[in-house]
Amino acid sequence: MPVGPSHYFIRKVASMALTGFFREVHVIGEENVPKEGPVIVCCTHHNMMIDPAVLSSTVAYGRPLHYWAKASLFKNPIARKILLASGVIPVDRGSHDNQKLFAGTFEALAHGDAVALFPEGTSYTLPRIVQVKDGASWSALEYLKWIHQGGKNTNKGQELVVVPAGITYTDKSKYRSSAVIEYGPPIHLTDLKQNFLSDSEAETRAAVKSLTHAIEKAMIELTVNAPNWEALLAARTARDLLFESWRGVPLDSFKDVYQTLVDAFSTPWDSDPEFVSLKRSLITYHSLLKSTHLTNGELSHLPLSKSRKSSSEPVPPRLSTILPLLRESIAVLIRLPLFLVPLMINVPIYWMTRWVGEKAAVDEESVAQSKIVVGLVLFLVIHSFWFWVIWIFLAITPIGALIAAVSVWALATYHRRLIDDNYIRAKRLLSAYRVLVGVWGPQRWDLSLSTLTQYTTTQPPPENPFLKLPDSVKKALVRSSSSPIAPTLSTTGAAAAVSDAPTSAPKIKRSQRPPSRKLIRHLLRARADAIRRLAAFIRKIDDPSVRVCASGFMAKTFNPDPNGALQSLFDQAPGGTNAIQTVSGGVEAELNPTGWRSGKEVIAYLRSKGAHVGRILREGEGGEQAFQWDA
Repeated sequence: MPVGPSHYFIRKVASMALTGFFREVHVIGEENVPKEGPVIVCCTHHNMMIDPAVLSSTVAYGRPLHYWAKASLFKNPIARKILLASGVIPVDRGSHDNQKLFAGTFEALAHGDAVALFPEGTSYTLPRIVQVKDGASWSALEYLKWIHQGGKNTNKGQELVVVPAGITYTDKSKYRSSAVIEYGPPIHLTDLKQNFLSDSEAETRAAVKSLTHAIEKAMIELTVNAPNWEALLAARTARDLLFESWRGVPLDSFKDVYQTLVDAFSTPWDSDPEFVSLKRSLITYHSLLKSTHLTNGELSHLPLSKSRKSSSEPVPPRLSTILPLLRESIAVLIRLPLFLVPLMINVPIYWMTRWVGEKAAVDEESVAQSKIVVGLVLFLVIHSFWFWVIWIFLAITPIGALIAAVSVWALATYHRRLIDDNYIRAKRLLSAYRVLVGVWGPQRWDLSLSTLTQYTTTQPPPENPFLKLPDSVKKALVRSSSSPIAPTLSTTGAAAAVSDAPTSAPKIKRSQRPPSRKLIRHLLRARADAIRRLAAFIRKIDDPSVRVCASGFMAKTFNPDPNGALQSLFDQAPGGTNAIQTVSGGVEAELNPTGWRSGKEVIAYLRSKGAHVGRILREGEGGEQAFQWDA
C-alpha cells in the first residue's frame, strides 16, 4: 500500500515545524524498529497532533507510517485520493465485523508497511497513563487471523511485530523545550496466535487482553508515570533544583532520572511531617514560578544568595541585584548585533505564538499544537514575503530567484543556530530585571498571605471528557498529603464524592495574574525553603539502610534488595507505614511501586547523571528549621 508524494511533503513540513519549536527531538531505541516487514507502532498520546509529527519524523529508516481516520472523511473522491496518498487508513467505527473494520490496516500490513496507533484513544494531560484500549491488539491479532484464513500477503510472509513507543516532553507546551521518543523492544505475537485462533471466545478475548497488557506495560516503562499530581510536581521541582533546569539532565537519561525522583516522592512516608512539608514546599515554589513566569534555571544563574550566607533572610540586599542585571544586559547587547536581523524578521512570530499560547492555556493539550501551527503559517508567510522582496530587487530573473531562495534558507538556518543562546540570555535578563524590581520595591507591594494562597497551589488541567475513568482512579490522581487546600476534584469541577478534601473545603478561584514584583520576595523565600528542605531530605536518605520506592522496571534495572523493608525516613517521625496504598485493577495497578532501591544508590545515581547534590547541600546549610510564611 504505497504512499504518495503528499505523505513525504507532510512529513517534511512536520519535521520543519518541530525543528522550529523544539530545541531537540532525541531518539532512543531506533534499532528496535525493523527495517522492513509489517509493523504496528503503539505510541503514547499526550500532546495531540504533535505526537504523530514526532513519531513520523523519527521512525527508523524513514519508514512511512499509516494512521487511522474515520471512514466518513473518505466519502469525497478528491479527499479520499489525498488521504490515501498521505498514508491515512479509513476505519469504519460503526462496523461490528472486525475483518471489515480493519480491512485497510490488513492491506497496509500485507504490503509490509508500518501502521502507527495510539492505544490510549485520546490525548490527555495526567500524571500517568490511565487507559490503554484493546483496538491495537484486535487489529494485530485479527491480521494474523486474516492471513491464516487465506488473506493475500505480499510481504514475503514476514512476521508482524508490535513496537511500543513512548514520548516524554521536558515541557510540552514551552518554546525551545525538548522531546525524547523511545522505541521499545518488539512484541512478538507467536505465543498469542494459537489462543486467538481457537474456537473459544474466552481464549480469543484473553489473547487480546494479554497483548493489551504487554503494550500497556511497555508504554509505562518508556515514559514517566506518577501515582498523583503531588508526586509528579514535587519530583519535577526537585529535578529542576538538582539540575538547575531540565537542560541539565542528559536526554538519554531524562526519563530514568525523572522517574527516579517520582518514585522517591511516591514512597509512603506521609506520616513523617518533614517529608510532607518537603512536598508542600516544592509545590509552593513550583506554583510561584509559574505565577511569575520565571524558571528555576533563570534564578540559578543569578548570584543573589551568596552575599547573605550567614543570614536567615533569603531575600538578597538591594545592591546585590544590580550586578546580575548589568551582567545579563552586557551579555545580551554583545550578541544583539549578530542576531538583530533575524530577530526583527521573526518578531511577529514570537509575539503571535505567545499570544496564542496564552489564549489556549486553559486547554493544556492544545497549547503546543496552536503555537506550532500559527508559528509555521507565519514563518511561511514572512519568509515568502522576503523571498519576493529579494527577487524583485534582483529584477525577477532566474538567477535572482535562486539567490533569493538561498538567502531566505540561509537566514532561517542562521536564526535556528542562534536562537537557543539568545533566547536563554533574554530570559535571564528579564529574570534579573524582575528580581531587581521586586527586591527594590517597598514592602507594601508584597501580596498579603490571604491573597498569596491562590498562587502557591497548582491546579490540575480540566478533566478530559473523552476519558471514562473510575472514581477510584480519579481520587488517586488528586490525592494530596501535603496540603488541605491542594488541588482536589472538588476544586476542579468534578464530583465532590471522590475528593479527599472535606466537603466544606473552599473552592480556589485564581484571579488574574498579579505583577511579578508582588511575588518576587515570596518566590525567593519559597526557593530558599525548598532548597533547605531538599538538602535535609538528601542527607536523610543518603544511607544504604534506607529503602526508597521504585517502579517495577526501575527496580529490575538497578537490582535492589528484594527483601528490603520500608523504613521510617526521619528519626523524629512517629513511624512509617509498610503498606503502599494501591488502586485496584488495570493500568493503575501497574503503576504502583513494586520494588525498592537503596537511598544511597539513588543519590549516587543522581550524582552520576550530573545532579548538583553538593551545591544543594551547601545552599541548604542554613538548618532544617521549617520556613514560616508568617515570620
